[in-house]
Order: sequence, then structure tokens, then C-alpha cells
Amino acid sequence: MLWIAFLPILSVAALYCLRIKKGSCLLLASTGDDSDMKIVPPSGMAPSFEDAGEKAAQEFVMQKENGNIDKAYGLGKRIADVLLEENGPVLTFCEASLQPFVRLQRKILFAFAADTVLNAELPSVLAETASQEFSLQIQKADLFLYEKINDPKTLSYYLLCAKNSRERFENIGKAFALLCGEEGNERLCRLGDCLYGEYRLLCETMIKESQFS
Repeated sequence: MLWIAFLPILSVAALYCLRIKKGSCLLLASTGDDSDMKIVPPSGMAPSFEDAGEKAAQEFVMQKENGNIDKAYGLGKRIADVLLEENGPVLTFCEASLQPFVRLQRKILFAFAADTVLNAELPSVLAETASQEFSLQIQKADLFLYEKINDPKTLSYYLLCAKNSRERFENIGKAFALLCGEEGNERLCRLGDCLYGEYRLLCETMIKESQFS
């Protein structure tokens, strides 16, 4: 997700993972230097040959070799540039907003929509790479906005709108109006619904224009 950082460089040789499965843990054991490190399964449990960490590393390498990782970095930066653009589409879609707090809530809703689209449209390694770059760019440009976008309390209002799957959300407009401080305001509810749809379309267009392999 947008708010979970993804390590941009992975070293397969140095990758040692902890895997939790059915309440049991695989433990790292070492005697001496790293060359002696072993994955030690719990008693009676056979080692897993389909380790999720190894799969993720292999997927990253493959996506790096075909150029998709670089495209994901570019996509994350482009989404951040759109968000930070003064009086750009984030602040003018549907209707222009002048109140500072409503403008802030529009930016937060855009970040949420971008994260939803990235995770719905891209493989996880590319979605996480784009999200990490997006988050980094926002943090560098506007620390206050970065903290607001990643505020768990704010995000929970939108996450509670999820229905059945992460691709389907209802009552986004109501959550937007509530976060703007005017719960039940029909104009803000309609605006929030309109914005969410437009933001999703904008992010989907940027993904297509990135031309992932």
C-alpha cells in the first residue's frame, strides 16, 4: 500500500526471511558469521521451498530487468507532481475549492484513490515501488501533507467504505464531507463522490501512459 515503504534495492544473496505460517515461525539461527546462518524450522515442520520473500526478490529482479521498476519510479513521481501542482486537477476537478481545509482533504482523497488504483491495476512489486516513490516525493516537498496523508485515523474513514474488495468503495462522498467537518453536507458528499471517480480515472490514465511491459 501507499503507506508501506518498499525497499528499492534487494540483494537476493543477503535475503533472510522470517515466515509465519499457521501460527508457527521459521527462525534464523547463526553460529559465527553470515555464512553459517541457516533457516531453522520448528520441530516436525519441513522447510518451505516456496518462501514468499524469495519469490518477491525474484519478481523484483524480473521487473527490474524488463524496465518496469524504473517505470514504476517514474509513475510514482508523476502522481506526486500532479498532487503537488498548484491549482492542478486535484484541486479543480468537479468544482474548484478555495477553502484551505477542503483543499487539504482533496489531496488526501487523491492519495487514497491513487493507492487504490495502483494496487488494483499493477503487480504488487510495481504498486509498492510506485507508492514508495510517491510517498518519498511528498515527504520531501511537504512534510505536513505527508503526515496527513498517512494519518491512520483519517485513512480509516475511507477504508471503512470498502465493500467486498479493495476495488469497490461506497460512501466515499460521505466520508469526505465528514473529514471536511461538515458531515451530511449534500454538496460535499456529491463532490467527494465525483472527485473519487475523477481521481481514479486520472491515475488509471497515468498507469496506461507508463506503458508497463
